[in-house]
Amino acid sequence: MGLSAIAFAQPPGRGWNFAGQDVFRGQFQAKVVTGEPYSGIGVTTLQRTLSDGNAINESNCVKVYRDSSGRTRREETRNASTCSATPQTILISDPVAGVEYVINQKDNSYRQFPYKTPRTGAATPAGDRPVNPNQVETSLGTQPIAGTSLSAQGTQAVTTIPAGRFGNAQPITITSVRWYSPDLQVLIQSSRNDPRNGVSTYQLSNVSTSEPAGSLFILPAGLTLEQGPSHGPNGRGRRAP
Repeated sequence: MGLSAIAFAQPPGRGWNFAGQDVFRGQFQAKVVTGEPYSGIGVTTLQRTLSDGNAINESNCVKVYRDSSGRTRREETRNASTCSATPQTILISDPVAGVEYVINQKDNSYRQFPYKTPRTGAATPAGDRPVNPNQVETSLGTQPIAGTSLSAQGTQAVTTIPAGRFGNAQPITITSVRWYSPDLQVLIQSSRNDPRNGVSTYQLSNVSTSEPAGSLFILPAGLTLEQGPSHGPNGRGRRAP
């Protein structure tokens, strides 16, 4: 069974604090990936049951695009499990032109920011990372990504918080699962089951490795430029030129 049939970081859900929160932003802003175009639909969910039995269910949907030059676009539909034809926000990141746009569909306006090159540095080898004696990681092998000739690598991490660590009477077990595509360098599917915060998931589906249309990465005509200070696409404070 391909990964698109499985239900799920970096993040379109403002204020969300669960796995997948930063997935969408992370896919674009961690680094510039060239020569590996793709598009897909990413959905984050959070399911949480309160002590009185009340249930909270939240979803966020984003259409994501990346071309061979490393330009990216994401169309965010918040508080919905499906993507809208008119998303609340569109974010375009163009490392080629050195510019980023945040487009507000509601009032046909946009903000423009200079593209900030992600910081680079040598990654810490897995063998050099501090060992957490309370965490056990297991490889889940590989699974095909539906609709493509690519596959994703799976990893499960089970973390146990000992009793008494922060007043907990019993140990707390947190289980996280990640499926990552080394070819596309994006997260395909993820889940996190934490008794303190509920179950959060992320799923990237409808994955295509075809080159997206170039027009997707160009600022549309007819929009009004908003002036004044604002936050950049990744939340860092910047001033619109």
